[in-house]
This record gives sequence, C-alpha cells and structure tokens, in this order.
Amino acid sequence: MGYYVRAFCASDKVPTPKALLKYVKSKGISLGLEADGVDIDSTKWDQVAWTYKEGKLPILMECNRDSSEDGLFREEIDEFLEFIGKPGFSLAKRRVIGHLKESKYIISCQLPTSDIDDDGYDANGTLLTYFVENHSAIIQADGEGFYEGNKLVVALD
Repeated sequence: MGYYVRAFCASDKVPTPKALLKYVKSKGISLGLEADGVDIDSTKWDQVAWTYKEGKLPILMECNRDSSEDGLFREEIDEFLEFIGKPGFSLAKRRVIGHLKESKYIISCQLPTSDIDDDGYDANGTLLTYFVENHSAIIQADGEGFYEGNKLVVALD
C-alpha cells in the first residue's frame, strides 16, 4: 500500500517526462525514469515510475485527464469535493473548491511507504513543485489536506 500525493492542475498542458527530468536535474536531484513504452518527449503519457536511489522502490506517477474514458478523473474530483463539504465562510475552502472544478488533469504520486527515505520525499516534492510553478497546481496529501505552497490551507480528516 502506498501513500498518495496529488497535484490538481488547472493548466491544460501536460508536461513531457523529459521536461520533468530536466526540471528536477536543474534543482540538483538525480532521477531515473522507467517508462515502458512511453515516448518521454510526448505529453500523452499515463504512467511513469521515478527511481531516486538504487535498491529503493520507485515513485509511481500517474496522469489522469478530464478527457479520459475511464472516469477516474471525475470520480476523484467529486470525491474531494465531497470530503471538503460546504465551504461556509471559509475563503480557503472556496479557493480549493474553485480550483478543483477548474482542474484539467490530476497527477497522482504513489509513494512506497515501506521503502521511501528523505531523498524520495525530496524528489517527489520537487516533481510536484514543477506542477505548482508551471501548471497551475495545488497539492493534496492523503491524511492531511490541500496545500498552497508549504502551507496547509484545507485539512481533510
């Protein structure tokens, strides 16, 4: 079982795996990429695995688009809208709800909780920062909530 961290992206542009590799390298992080049958120069990928250290399980990254036929994107959006509930007077909840409704795709990173170390968490954080900086993303972490930058703005119980 893994721990999931997601980037809800309001941009309609999905980066290539190669662009992600270039970004993390510019931040001083060395990652390997396992992308069987995936063109790393294409934006049409669905799943890749990031290796950050020999002997450690990879971080699995999946891209679920609004246009996908399996309906997973819409299910996740609806599920998180339900978790958040009515915003009442909470401006933070209103911002997150608005962002979820405007999202075009979700990046889901599955972290292998039994086999990840600080380097893995740093690598995942850097990958997700790319989406925040370049693809209008907000971050959601299982068991925590939604983040704007490093600040938890909407907790999920």
